[in-house]
Amino acid sequence: MSREWMTSLILTVCIILAGLGGVVYINKTIPGQLEASAMLQQSVPEEEEKDIPRNTQDIIFESQKKVVQIELENGTIGSGFLYNDKGDVITNAHVVANAEKVNIITTDSKELEGKVIGISRTTDVALVRVDDLKDKKPLPINEEEDVPLLTKVLALGSPLGLQNTVTRGEISGLNRNFELDPFSYENVYQISALISPGNSGGPLINAVTGEVLGINSAKLGEDSIGFSIPIQDILTRVRQWSDSPMNELPEFPEITASGETIESKSDADQATYLIQYFYDSINQGDFVTAYALLGNNWQGGTSYEDFRAGYSNTLSVTIDNLVADPQGEGVNVTTMITTEETVDGEVNSKKYKLTYHLGYENDAMTIISGDGEEMDG
Repeated sequence: MSREWMTSLILTVCIILAGLGGVVYINKTIPGQLEASAMLQQSVPEEEEKDIPRNTQDIIFESQKKVVQIELENGTIGSGFLYNDKGDVITNAHVVANAEKVNIITTDSKELEGKVIGISRTTDVALVRVDDLKDKKPLPINEEEDVPLLTKVLALGSPLGLQNTVTRGEISGLNRNFELDPFSYENVYQISALISPGNSGGPLINAVTGEVLGINSAKLGEDSIGFSIPIQDILTRVRQWSDSPMNELPEFPEITASGETIESKSDADQATYLIQYFYDSINQGDFVTAYALLGNNWQGGTSYEDFRAGYSNTLSVTIDNLVADPQGEGVNVTTMITTEETVDGEVNSKKYKLTYHLGYENDAMTIISGDGEEMDG
């Protein structure tokens, strides 16, 4: 790695921060304070047969049961995942900094109390004990095997509060090093799986085995380059906290954000983001994520198989325009898109006008319904 590349990385890496988001962009002067962030939910496999490859959808479904959302009294939101049968949840230190008690929300919307029992001032990792999760089966951990370049991975989280979001990618780089005061990131994975504000503290999972490989912790500016702390590098410290919880937690500087904060985003902003994210998932071929963004009634009337089949001839989707119109307790989003589709073996470009209605289900915004028409020309 060249000195120039390293300098550029240090100046541009940002931690995925606070609230329903909030990203600290690292400019020439790195702020001395970090803001908590991210939120992930539910996940983990129940099976013991690690040698039997499982369908990606099964891994996602089982993993999401053991990923939780972490909320602080100041309104910030983060994520974590169940590590052992004591009810201990691993997360980033910057998610729970300066908090002793946190609120834990499980995949079935149960609210539980969590207590921070370990946190590092130098490595971005912390441990939260949730007594009500005791004796629950945790996510399997990759404890011994080295992880090679181009390993297929899944990043679980809740970007901007969109719970149960999954993105796919690969480990695209190894042994990356940088500093974000007060934390040092050493020998971390560089990943191509998209992560956004709301992903911090969530697990990076092997897409074939379902094992946790790392903790999603940072991303590079606006680019789709993320960084995940290898799980093997923090296991010794986590085990010590689990066996002997810290009696006194260290204090961190007050958190400030030099970039965007998303706590005040309107429903219209949230709806616009959701439609954009929906089509990003379609373009990535991540139909599991796209389908998960649909509301209960839509999913009830359309199976996953039929939903995916509806895009079998679609090569790409480009959003030309998006307009959000709040309507009572929901939002209507009108979008113009251009698609590249295969028709009788030929690639054709088509334009569509679609109108989606978005609203809240179980405190999460979803795409309730949608209809559209093909446009001439």
